[in-house]
Amino acid sequence: MMGSGACDDEVVDRKPVIKPGVHLTLKVQDTEGRTLVRTVRRTERLQGLMDFYYASVPAVTYGTGRFLYDGGRLGGWQTPAELEMEDGDEIDFFTELMGGGRPA
Repeated sequence: MMGSGACDDEVVDRKPVIKPGVHLTLKVQDTEGRTLVRTVRRTERLQGLMDFYYASVPAVTYGTGRFLYDGGRLGGWQTPAELEMEDGDEIDFFTELMGGGRPA
């Protein structure tokens, strides 16, 4: 009699394959002390990471902050490869402050 083990060959592990050199893990740290970690491709636009941050932190309204890496502001069109990012690098998120100044 064939056991139920015949189905074991059909089970497929659907976890994404993380390849060193192709993927890297980046951290987004905000001023409230929240840290989000996301694995991305080196050639993937950073807009995906930015969208992930906004979706994961409902207290922050989409588009109301800036992402900084190594002292410079990030654009969604940039990639980790062109910025020479390395695995484990940290991106800082700052909420933009509005108003308060008097017109000149």
